[in-house]
Amino acid sequence: MKKFLTVLLLGVYLLLSACSTGTQAPKTVLELVNGDQVVSLTMDQLKALPAVEGWSGVRFSDGVITAPTRYKGVPLRTLLNQNGGIGQGRSLEVFNEDGYAITLDPGDIFDGNYITYDVTTGDEIETHGTLLTIVAYEREGQALSFESEGPLRLVMISETPSQVVDEYMSVKGITQLKLKYFDIIRERDGWTVDLIGAVSEPMSLATFESGAAPYCHMASWTDDKGHFWSGIPLYYLIGRVDDDKKHGENGFRDDLAQAGYTIDVISANGYKVTLDSRTVMRNDNIIVANHMDGEDLSGEDFPLHLVGSYLSKKQMVGGISKIVINFPTGIRAKTSTETQAPMGEIPAVRGPDKATVTLIGLIDDEKTLTVDDLIAFGVVNTTLEHPMEGDMKVTGVPFNKVLASVSIKPMARTIAFIQKDGFTLYVSLADLQACDRCLLGWNEEMFNAYLPGFELTFWAEGLNTIIFE
Repeated sequence: MKKFLTVLLLGVYLLLSACSTGTQAPKTVLELVNGDQVVSLTMDQLKALPAVEGWSGVRFSDGVITAPTRYKGVPLRTLLNQNGGIGQGRSLEVFNEDGYAITLDPGDIFDGNYITYDVTTGDEIETHGTLLTIVAYEREGQALSFESEGPLRLVMISETPSQVVDEYMSVKGITQLKLKYFDIIRERDGWTVDLIGAVSEPMSLATFESGAAPYCHMASWTDDKGHFWSGIPLYYLIGRVDDDKKHGENGFRDDLAQAGYTIDVISANGYKVTLDSRTVMRNDNIIVANHMDGEDLSGEDFPLHLVGSYLSKKQMVGGISKIVINFPTGIRAKTSTETQAPMGEIPAVRGPDKATVTLIGLIDDEKTLTVDDLIAFGVVNTTLEHPMEGDMKVTGVPFNKVLASVSIKPMARTIAFIQKDGFTLYVSLADLQACDRCLLGWNEEMFNAYLPGFELTFWAEGLNTIIFE
């Protein structure tokens, strides 16, 4: 019996020894989720994909800057192509190991539409070149430290070390990329809320959720029933449209708020609450909430609800669809378009007399415009930087004025440019609305889309149809 027991124990020991010395299965470092399809990548598999390098640094919410260093990793679009790719009808959630997540739109991924800051002063600046979003695994030639930022980090790289992005966008320790369809999630996520002031902005889910992140501008309040509300202080949203500087230390104009204006917060059913700018100014206790008790809002509260200790119950309007600044005469800030762009000039190029451009799709009324119709918007003769040809003299009208001339339905997210050769180009509606220098222009033969700051693939030639999708 003793001999049998000894042999048995020896067998177990050898078995365990074999298990301990055998090759272990490689560890998954990143999951790519697309509905029911999940692709799991090990570090070796990730490093086998085409990689790029560039400069990346961050600016914290208190203004502290981490200077750019060299990162290496795989472009986000390359990774997404491993599991279906991302199109204009999708968004992407990026999760880290703690469950923290940000949402990116196609415009972020394809065009690098991030707010950038000067690496020396911390001031918001126009982006230099194009930012490329990557999943990084090396910094300065060394593997990312698991303790400080790795093993993987979402990074926005550029060709020069002259700019940085918001720290909360550069997520550390990422573990999962999850694709979402706007059509599937439209009732929960596919909303926009119109912010209207000196400039206008249809605020999307991705923009709001990024701003409401715990490491960004999130504010919270507990009501008398114990419900925990979280979102963004109203003044941050006002700061996006009180002039054309959307973000940063001087994003909110204290001087205008002190001078006095009113703010209308309007629900989808037409109910309106009006607040004074001096009450809202820098007030963290007037909150536009998107969550209650950690869950998305629903019913009459959806998508956003105004809450906070400074408000009466009658002022806590839900179902917010629009926030409007009402400036008294004489105090509205001039935008860069009004102060810098030469408006209403005589066209340097007359334009094609017989050509037209038609606006159709998710708008209330279709519209066909001739060159004379466009001239009525106010002509700009200017010089723009073409992605391939450098500086070029162009004539046209501000694209955001053309877009503002039609009533766009809330579900519209994308613009499709149809060229006369039948080729179709897609661009984010929000990005085009926010671009003050983008022109619907022309030469003697055709209409064109002049989009400075965008990749060459968005500069449509022979434009004859604009579809709102």
